[in-house]
Amino acid sequence: MCYAIPGKVVEINDKIITVEYFGEQKKARNEFYNLALGEYIYAQGGLVIQRISEREALPVLESWKEMFHELAQVDKNLARETKTMYEKANAVRHKYSGNSCCVHGIIEFSNYCKHNCLYCGLRKDNKQLKRYQMEPDEIIQSAADAINLHGFKALVLQSGEDDSYTAEIMGSVVKSIMEKTPILLILSVGEKDISFYKRLYDEGARGVLLRFETSNPQLYKKMKPDSDFNKRLELIKQLRDMGYLIFTGFLAGLPGQTREDLENDIKLTTALGTDMFSFGPFIPHPQTPLANENKPSLELALNAIAKARLACPEAKILVTTSLETLDKENGAKSGLMAGGNSLMINLTPEKYRKLYEIYPQRAGTDIKVTANISRVIALLRSIGRAPTDLGI
Repeated sequence: MCYAIPGKVVEINDKIITVEYFGEQKKARNEFYNLALGEYIYAQGGLVIQRISEREALPVLESWKEMFHELAQVDKNLARETKTMYEKANAVRHKYSGNSCCVHGIIEFSNYCKHNCLYCGLRKDNKQLKRYQMEPDEIIQSAADAINLHGFKALVLQSGEDDSYTAEIMGSVVKSIMEKTPILLILSVGEKDISFYKRLYDEGARGVLLRFETSNPQLYKKMKPDSDFNKRLELIKQLRDMGYLIFTGFLAGLPGQTREDLENDIKLTTALGTDMFSFGPFIPHPQTPLANENKPSLELALNAIAKARLACPEAKILVTTSLETLDKENGAKSGLMAGGNSLMINLTPEKYRKLYEIYPQRAGTDIKVTANISRVIALLRSIGRAPTDLGI
């Protein structure tokens, strides 16, 4: 997004390059460019996504020069306390990732879903939900606006499991976006044939957000009665082997979930070779079978982040919108201070945004995009986080 810093290529080792940000070095994977030492690039999620000229890079670096070191000092000061579990997790995050924080945009292009997951407001039996599907040109234009108007460098394209978006349709969408302005493009469209994902990978998509939801096979079968636990895990592994960056995780606080389940959820996230942990609290939706269940405490959600950070010091951990929804005033900050180092901003066109109701009253659906960006930037600056890439 506009909260982004280019880096200078200082070392090249086949497809792995070393990028320097004001004296700090991070490694990134280069798949798209024939780079030379001294060139400038943007990286996201440990992947080179854009090459820019020195003329373009230097003014951006100059504008960040003083602030970069100020932010690093703020983060260092905040990470000194290690009394509570959250403070310990934050200190570990600082030790292994510095003050790096990435911000992705998300475009939710369809709320149709063929499944009937017990916890989700998009379930096919929810007849109260007004459904929508964005046209391919709308998706492409929304992505162009996110990139060109707001400066995003990473985007998630998300939908329910909607089979009307074929590999051919989505392949052309991905190709169009990547041809115009290369970015880190992440798919969140559910379980598809491996050929679907291969087509989109060939067109330039490089990330997949696909949660396993719970590591407990019995709980999975109960919550997702028309889905297969082992098949989902196998798909995640196949996508990782294909070369996709894997964003996965679980729901914290599902009815019937035990403390042991949560511990196993963190272990499974790690075992899957996850590039970014994505887990948030269960929030009941009134038009689902779990309508009368209680949502978990903020403490449970923050504990999951902190425990994941302590178990996996170098992990990239997303602070989800559902956590922000639990505490709209301080949820994002609390998550970042408990070990998180990534956020998402909703860029879905305003006329559709509230209709993607996986749970009610989602944070970020009732605020203008520009205002939301300003809010997030102010938050990150207040706690000393900088938009250098998290690296690999």
